[in-house]
Amino acid sequence: MKSKKITALLLASAMVFSLASCNMSGKRDRDDDEERIEKTEETTEETTEKTTEETTTEKETTEETTTTTTESETEATEAKREAFEGKVVDFNDMHFSVNGKKYTLGKSTLKEMIDDGVPFEESDLKKLDQKIKKNQRQLTGGFRIRLDKFWSALVYVMNVDDGEKTLGECVIYRISVPSLTENYKNEANLAFDFPLNLTMDELVKSAGEPEGSNKSHYDGEKYHTDTYSYKQKSKKFLGSKAFTFEFKNDVLNKIELDYIP
Repeated sequence: MKSKKITALLLASAMVFSLASCNMSGKRDRDDDEERIEKTEETTEETTEKTTEETTTEKETTEETTTTTTESETEATEAKREAFEGKVVDFNDMHFSVNGKKYTLGKSTLKEMIDDGVPFEESDLKKLDQKIKKNQRQLTGGFRIRLDKFWSALVYVMNVDDGEKTLGECVIYRISVPSLTENYKNEANLAFDFPLNLTMDELVKSAGEPEGSNKSHYDGEKYHTDTYSYKQKSKKFLGSKAFTFEFKNDVLNKIELDYIP
């Protein structure tokens, strides 16, 4: 009997110990779970904060870029050529420049321009040695300065001396620049003292209104033209020194300078 009581006590103790172990194990599991939950929540908060910061930074950068681009576009739109107020017509110094080198009508020779590397059409240079008599000028078949692939300016020569000369030895007396409305930029850097997009108002403000028939207007079906010529009668030869400007639909389309001494 006594032996049975001892056995019963041992069994009861074992059960109590087992229950205590289970309780301790459960408590540890709960603690571990709570710790994992806390860590997960902390990690989630950190990730959220980091993502928010990155998103905010991205947004600010995008806004800065957009603002800068908009400002640049606005500046480009507002950057317009200032009104020209210089001298346009000067009969005492009729000149133009190519690649920054100045050439004066009645003084500079065709050979001088060629030696400077002015880009003339090769086919035109074949007639350099043709003779021209004294006091004569070239009226057709000028020498083309290549301004672009499909665009040229023309220069013509004149023999102002007493003896016969070759075309290459003669002075330039005329330059004609057509089709400006579509070709303001040119590879040869041809330039005058006035801009190639000179307006009619700027021209008249500088040189005044042309006299009588030196001003003309033409109305066509698709376009209209206005021609302004400023002339000074020559002293030595028949003809005139002249600055001629043709505007097509109110935009400068052609420039022509003639020097007859």
